[in-house]
Amino acid sequence: MKPITKIKAFGAEKLNNLEYAYFATEFAALLVETTAENLHVEQNLVDTYGSNTDLLKDMTKQSRVSDETAQIANIDKQTDDLVVYIFEALRSSMKSPIATRRTAATELYNALKPYEGSQNLPQRQEVQAVEGMLVDLQKENLATHAATLGMNDVVEALTENASQYRATLEGRSVKQQKSLGSAKEIRKLLDGLYDYITTVAFAYSVVEPTEELDNFIKTTNRLINDARKAYNLRMGHTKPVDDEKDPVVEDPTQKPQETPAITAVYQKEGGDPENPHRIGRDEQTMVEYQGFTLKGQDGTLEHVIGLVNDQDYIEWIKAATITNVTETSCEFTMVPDLTEGQYKVRIETYDGGSPLVVEYPEPITLW
Repeated sequence: MKPITKIKAFGAEKLNNLEYAYFATEFAALLVETTAENLHVEQNLVDTYGSNTDLLKDMTKQSRVSDETAQIANIDKQTDDLVVYIFEALRSSMKSPIATRRTAATELYNALKPYEGSQNLPQRQEVQAVEGMLVDLQKENLATHAATLGMNDVVEALTENASQYRATLEGRSVKQQKSLGSAKEIRKLLDGLYDYITTVAFAYSVVEPTEELDNFIKTTNRLINDARKAYNLRMGHTKPVDDEKDPVVEDPTQKPQETPAITAVYQKEGGDPENPHRIGRDEQTMVEYQGFTLKGQDGTLEHVIGLVNDQDYIEWIKAATITNVTETSCEFTMVPDLTEGQYKVRIETYDGGSPLVVEYPEPITLW
C-alpha cells in the first residue's frame, strides 16, 4: 500500500481574527477549487463555510475608528481644554490684587492640585479623575470659591462633558464586546465545518484515493504551515516551523524505497581479491544492484548492461549471456574480444516503464 499523507493538527485557537480570517479565506477557495463532489461532502457545507468566512472578513475589515471613536476624540479635547483652563485661571487669580479672589483661588487650587494634569491620563483614568474633581467642587467651601471666581459656568460645562465622556466610552465598549462575541461564534462554526470536511476528505483519501484529494490534503497542510508562520511572526518566535513536512504513515510491511545503484561488480571465480575490479575477458562477471530490476525496453535483456569506454562508446552485453537474474543481482559473460583497459559498467533498465540509467561509481579493468 502507498504511504498515507495525513492532515496536520491545526491549533486555530491561537490565531487572532485577522490570521484566522486569512486562513479561512484561502481554505474556502480550496474547497471551491476541489469541489464538494470530489471532497464527498454536501455542497451546502462548502457554501456555509464560504459565507461565514465572508462575515468574519467583514468584521476584520471594519475600520477600527468607530463612530464613537471620533465622538470620544472630540469630547476628550473639550474636557482637556476645560481642565487646563480651570488650573490656568486659578494660577492667574492667585496673583489677583483683590484679596477675596486671591484667597479663593489659592484655597481652591490647593484643594484641586491632585487633579492637575488629568488631561494627560488615559481616557478612562481621565474620566475618573475629572469626576473626582467635580465631587470636590461640590463641597460647600470649594463651591463658594468657584462662585467667587465666576467659574460656575466652567464647572457646569465640565460636568456635562464628563458625563458624556463616560457614556460614550461605555457605549463603545459594549459594541466592541458584541463584535468579539459574534466573531467567536463564527469561528466556532467554521472550526466545526473545517473539522467535518477535512475528516471526510481524509477518510476517502485512504479508501478511495484520487489526485484531487491528494492535492487537497497537501494544500491544506501548506495553508496550516503559513498560518503557523504568521502566528510565530506576530509572537516574535524566530525559530522556523518544526514540522513543515507533511505527516506521512508508511506501510510497515513494505521495505523502504532504496536508491537505485550498482553496488558491486567483480569476477565470479578466480578473481583477484586485492583488485576485485580487475576482470578477465570471457569470465563470468557478477553484478549486484539495488532499487530496480532488470528489464529492457522491449521486455528482453537486450541493451540493458553496457560497458562504456573512455570515448563513451557502449559495448552492449548480449542478452543470451545474462543469467541468474534476481531482484538484487545477475551475472554475465564478459566480452571475450574487447580491448583491454578501463570501462564503466552501465545499466539502462525500463523498470516501471520509464528509462532508468545507473552507472557503477568505479571503473573496471579488463585484461
